[in-house]
Amino acid sequence: MRFHFQRTIASSQATLPVVGVIALGLWYLLPVPVNGGGDVCADYGLWHLMPSFLQEGYWTIGLSALGAVLGVYLMTELNNAYILLRVSSRMIGSTYALLVAITVVCHRFQPGSIVALLSLLSFFPLFVSYQLPNPRLSFMTHLLVSLASLVFPKMLFLVPIYWLLQGFLRAFSFRCFMASLLAVLLPYWFYGGLAFALGFWSDFATQVSAVFEVQWFDYSQLDGRHFFTFGFLVLLFLSGAIDFYHNRFLDKARIRTLYNVVILHGGSIMLTICLFPQFFSVLVHLLLIDTAIVFGHFFTLTHTLFSHIYNIVLLLFALVVVAAQYVLDASGFTFAPTGVPFHATTLIPL
Repeated sequence: MRFHFQRTIASSQATLPVVGVIALGLWYLLPVPVNGGGDVCADYGLWHLMPSFLQEGYWTIGLSALGAVLGVYLMTELNNAYILLRVSSRMIGSTYALLVAITVVCHRFQPGSIVALLSLLSFFPLFVSYQLPNPRLSFMTHLLVSLASLVFPKMLFLVPIYWLLQGFLRAFSFRCFMASLLAVLLPYWFYGGLAFALGFWSDFATQVSAVFEVQWFDYSQLDGRHFFTFGFLVLLFLSGAIDFYHNRFLDKARIRTLYNVVILHGGSIMLTICLFPQFFSVLVHLLLIDTAIVFGHFFTLTHTLFSHIYNIVLLLFALVVVAAQYVLDASGFTFAPTGVPFHATTLIPL
């Protein structure tokens, strides 16, 4: 027996505009998280150059909302360009909009906002390189990752993951490897030269050394809110991944390969969050991208009684997740769009 609840939502051209309005409403209606004071640390690179007024009040809400809108646009274009769904649907972009809206940590302008956009952009040359080991595409992909590392240096940990993704796409060669190294070094070559010329070499050296200074399994800054949010995203991701592998024979070989890449990327992000939970507020932006793609595939293409009921349960669970972000340790929140500027050392509170 087939059900039309999901099919109607997934195929409707009105879904994305309606979800967009709901998401923007949540953006401005939900309480804004407050981040305590602290000194900006090298773990967030050039973020300390961001003017403080952009990190407080309505500025931080507006800029984070603008980043989310750009992310939804890029997600929709990614779906259109590479035909990630077998049917005409805007569900991947709609899913991303809704997930970002209910993940309240995304409502403040922070390094993760920039990292998410650059990571999304890196998917375009990466996907183009399917069975095409082109050094220029490899250079563009890793250049975007390197640019993201300027505000979050530990993004460079993902460079080997991107090499593995290129291998899955059969788009890796020695020339691509050398191009990727050049792309990773290029922003730091310019930054280092500028630092040397203007006399702030010590800041540059501190940022570079921060890449290799790691603290494993630092769960001291996490509380129930983070586990609720992370657990919900993992549930959505696994639901989509399991359904994809169960029905992957229905997709073409190219699409199967692209989804394998997205699932591997998402799995690596989940592992990174477990290893470095102190960077949850940045890394969750990346997990949202992969989750939206994989779960959007599940919602759009699976129409059974189980999926119908399951998605209703997930919708109720999403409401619980939103509530949990405020009920648990509510002292960390304010119900007005004001507060102290965002500081990198206190990035973790929602």
